[in-house]
Amino acid sequence: MNKKVLAAVGVSGLLMAGGVLSASASTSGYDLFKTAVKKTHTINSFTAQTSASLTDNGKEIYQVDSLNAVNLKDESGNSTVSVTNGGITTKVDYFSKANQTVVKSSKDDNYYVIDESEHKKEFKRKEHKDENLSPQMQKDVEAIFDAVTKNYQDMITTSVGANGKTELQLDLSKNQIPAVGQAVVSFFLKNIDQQKDHKEKAEFGSLQLADLKPELPQLKNNINVSRVVLKGIVDKNDYLTGQEATIYVSGEDVNGTHHDLVLMLTNTFDQLNNSKVSGVDLTGKKVVKVQDKHDGHED
Repeated sequence: MNKKVLAAVGVSGLLMAGGVLSASASTSGYDLFKTAVKKTHTINSFTAQTSASLTDNGKEIYQVDSLNAVNLKDESGNSTVSVTNGGITTKVDYFSKANQTVVKSSKDDNYYVIDESEHKKEFKRKEHKDENLSPQMQKDVEAIFDAVTKNYQDMITTSVGANGKTELQLDLSKNQIPAVGQAVVSFFLKNIDQQKDHKEKAEFGSLQLADLKPELPQLKNNINVSRVVLKGIVDKNDYLTGQEATIYVSGEDVNGTHHDLVLMLTNTFDQLNNSKVSGVDLTGKKVVKVQDKHDGHED
């Protein structure tokens, strides 16, 4: 379950997981961001509202919205997700507690129940233990992150908003985006046809998880990340309570058609350390047992 809070807080949360630093009014935007990420990583429960959208030449081709409640102490959570893909909207509810996951979609009336194997239970316990970095490892990882982001630390701007909240922003133009970042995006989009052969094959009745993933145009030439805008909201207690990322990519597909893609990701966090996770009563429901096919691994 720890992976869920790391994903919600952001990749930087994984890189800088650990103890808490103190922040003051004179703290730079970069230091305040690190403080907030580290402190947010220590929470035991939270509620997150997450959304993502993808537009192609101004037309929205993908939209997902979710409301998630997570309790890390008892490894429980519930999510309500709505995905609009190719003009078709699918709603999915997830419930998880201990070693059981329940999936209910709008495609049928069944409740699909996955009971994890003993081997996977042990794997998760070991994984949870391994996620706790030693103080020295935390220090070393932070030093690496500081070195990687050295050229961008002073570019993070701050502005004070209502209720003692601080907004952080990093706005990178095409020439400021690292060459390695441009190369990774270009490689991904050029080889998207090969990635389709390795789509998630999990299915729950008429619901196939692969159908919930966006279909990106396969760009081949003149691929560029033209702009990246990152924002964060830090509350008066130094918790990271919101994040937003907008990524602009352009290029031409195999037919020479030009595409301007805009990917927007947003999430907000509240009820920190006070979130209530709801369960599901399966009494009288149409229950379908699903075999756990990912024994020893976690998606």
